[in-house]
Amino acid sequence: MNGTNIIGAAVVGNPGPSWHALGTGDFNGDGFADILWQNDSGEAVIWEMNGTNVIAAASIGNPGPDWHIMGTGNYNNDGKSDILWQNSSGAVAIWEMNGTSLLAGAILANPGPTWHT
Repeated sequence: MNGTNIIGAAVVGNPGPSWHALGTGDFNGDGFADILWQNDSGEAVIWEMNGTNVIAAASIGNPGPDWHIMGTGNYNNDGKSDILWQNSSGAVAIWEMNGTSLLAGAILANPGPTWHT
């Protein structure tokens, strides 16, 4: 996209109906948005992108089906996207990432199951 103009479109893959694209971010610091996927089983995968080309894809772990990707952000200020998770119990965690490598992960708090990020 360029504002509201489509400048290119491509089908870059089909991981199947049990996979859900839940976020984008620059996980590897190359200036291009990457795609964050989660499977119904809980497994998370990052597709590192260069425009419409998948340049690398890797599983980054499986915290289980009770953990849900809620978003991405640069939480540790290293110029690369990290992942915000929330458990069905309400617990909130952040995985600090370097590309498809997990640097650190921590549960921040558990405000309870009625709170959602």
